[in-house]
Amino acid sequence: MKKLIIFLLMLTFMAGCANNQATESEYDHESRDGVSFINNNLDRTEDNDTLDRTKSGDQNPNFINFDGKRLDNQDDIDHARKVIAAHEGFRPGAVWVNGEDMWVTAYRRGNMTHQEKMDAQAQLHKMLIKALPRYHIEVKVQEDRT
Repeated sequence: MKKLIIFLLMLTFMAGCANNQATESEYDHESRDGVSFINNNLDRTEDNDTLDRTKSGDQNPNFINFDGKRLDNQDDIDHARKVIAAHEGFRPGAVWVNGEDMWVTAYRRGNMTHQEKMDAQAQLHKMLIKALPRYHIEVKVQEDRT
């Protein structure tokens, strides 16, 4: 039984190594003084699709940017707060950004019914989308209890 298991393991290892053979058309071969060099840098032209999908520090907010030109979302947060403060009867609350998403909390004095709350959220959402169109904005309106 041990011999069978060892034989199967050896067969598996040999089969795994045998599948790593390249054809002549995939690589350029060059020989000098009996040494064979393989060049796999084929002259490929990149698709526009591939080039468009590359991410830089400006596009990916989770990428650490060491060049000192870091994008700062604080300007967008301040702008969202100004839009809410300019709307009469609302006070800006927490505003935070994660990539393309922005979550905004606004406070309104007095008691509101569910329909009034939904209308206020829709109204603020429309104003924020007009002011900051590049974000997916979620608005939450709460009653101000202070």
